[in-house]
Amino acid sequence: MIPKIVHLSWKDKNLFERDSPLIIYGVKRLRDLNPDWDIRITIDEEINDYLNETMRHDFSLVEHKGIVAKTDIWRLYKLLYEGGIYVDIDRFCDVKLSEVIPKNVKQVLPVCRYYDFSHDLMISAPNNPVYNTTISMYLHRRKIGFDNIYFLGAQTYMHAITHTLVGEMINTNPGQEKFEEIINKIKSLGFIEVFVEDPPYFTFLYRNREDIGDWKKLKKEFYSKSGIKHWTGEW
Repeated sequence: MIPKIVHLSWKDKNLFERDSPLIIYGVKRLRDLNPDWDIRITIDEEINDYLNETMRHDFSLVEHKGIVAKTDIWRLYKLLYEGGIYVDIDRFCDVKLSEVIPKNVKQVLPVCRYYDFSHDLMISAPNNPVYNTTISMYLHRRKIGFDNIYFLGAQTYMHAITHTLVGEMINTNPGQEKFEEIINKIKSLGFIEVFVEDPPYFTFLYRNREDIGDWKKLKKEFYSKSGIKHWTGEW
């Protein structure tokens, strides 16, 4: 039900040739553990062309935005139309997807510490109404002037999930008790798997704490060598 496709975005196609532990124990291991999955790297220029073709007249809303903003909306269209998995390239991995994704589910919703739904890991069958709602909310908010990366990304995703699946629009960080209520309602639907994460060392894709090194330090080093600045501007 969930196509065996992994969507990655990066500045070039040479991602798997990098020697950073972040990549070796992350998306490279994800590829090696799951040889029956189609791992697709989409570069910045391809994301731009895809959005231009897919969004049509709405492309002007993101045409002059940075690649982070474009990737946020690109992943939604990809999963809506093609399904599969979108994952940021900075997650560790040590699981076989066939062992953690139940065959009878249409979507997996990782939850980040009862704060919000993980926006950097999305897993779904195509034609999911959650993504259709998220896209509609995103475009509307862009049109009325919102530009904050977190609000348009993770917050809007949270709003769309809760509106579509729970029946009320709920903000991020509603408290653990409220989030557990949300999770129970979603689980009662019967076709969605929910997994509470404690990133970066315990996630849906990474279950064991290995001596890989400090995740944040590895990420900073990799970004620095790649000439990339974090979307927050902090480093």
